[in-house]
Amino acid sequence: MASVPASLLDFTRTCLSQGVNRIEIHQALIDAGWTDREATAALESFAESPLPVPVPKKRVSSGPRAAFLHLLGLFLLYMAAFSTGAILFLAIDLFIKDPANRIFFDLGDFARFNAAVLIASLPVLLLVRRAIMRDVKLNPATRIAPVVRTLSYITLLITSLIMVCDMVVILMGFLNGDLTLTFILKSVVVLLLAGGIFLWYISGLAFEEKMGESRQKETSIQDPQWRSRLAWAGFFTASVSLTLALWIAGNPFNQRLERLDKQRISDLRSLQGAIGRFHKKEKRLPDTLDELKTYPDSYVERTTDAVTKRPYVYKRLGNTSYRLGAVFDLSTPKDDGRGIRGKDGFYQHEAGLQTFDFNVK
Repeated sequence: MASVPASLLDFTRTCLSQGVNRIEIHQALIDAGWTDREATAALESFAESPLPVPVPKKRVSSGPRAAFLHLLGLFLLYMAAFSTGAILFLAIDLFIKDPANRIFFDLGDFARFNAAVLIASLPVLLLVRRAIMRDVKLNPATRIAPVVRTLSYITLLITSLIMVCDMVVILMGFLNGDLTLTFILKSVVVLLLAGGIFLWYISGLAFEEKMGESRQKETSIQDPQWRSRLAWAGFFTASVSLTLALWIAGNPFNQRLERLDKQRISDLRSLQGAIGRFHKKEKRLPDTLDELKTYPDSYVERTTDAVTKRPYVYKRLGNTSYRLGAVFDLSTPKDDGRGIRGKDGFYQHEAGLQTFDFNVK
């Protein structure tokens, strides 16, 4: 319930102790300029009792438990909303090709990160909301504790600013002639996510107004059905985003094998550079890869596979040409638009033993 000024509480307590009727007190406060909610809150601060003195009600306080649950729930909500939007943005970029959109990061890693955020945050968020609703069921007044109202208004401020900025960006895009389908869809995603959160919290704050109307209506106030549907719609959107992220990231069991193959490619590049430096100074090719380890300018880290411990393939083909190779677990993924900047087109390979021919000149 809204906080009541000390002067208003003292006046109400004095009137009740002298037997003044509650309706008369309420009307007197209204005539003095207090709002209906303030007058009602002051009267509702005291229970109706046959005792000759007013009996104060237990006031709703922002205890450590309420602060912890609502802060944790709000933080998890921000995490889930941000990752949901990031995944939807990524899906829009994949399904709708925009020539002006250049991707400079690994889409699989980006999808895996946001999928991990959703997998970690959503179950905990559901548990936190369940704990909050259990407290509300035991004491409906906890819904309007000061910490809840403060966090709600902070969230309303953040989401309002996001929606206004999003509309500004849309208008700027329209005025600049950059209003593409991809641009519009991403703006709609931001509006829906921020608008859904805004609608949820603004409707929750309306509960305070209803609770202040009369004490008899406190236990009869129920959330409208659309609020529960809004919550399920948000959970469904996050679940769809999680599914998209897992699809973009690919089979998790193959990720380690892909990383090992990338490490093998990196080793071959290092060996290629070291052999080139060796030939530039010695005017010949090394007899074996182990010779590079003793050469001061080679800077080679390893000449064997980190997993199998077998030496990488090396064979001299001539005075300036040679062959390098390794055994790969998987074939190079097909170029489906999910590539990253700097992808090496030379080291394309199939699974198994693959060799590459080089010439130092």
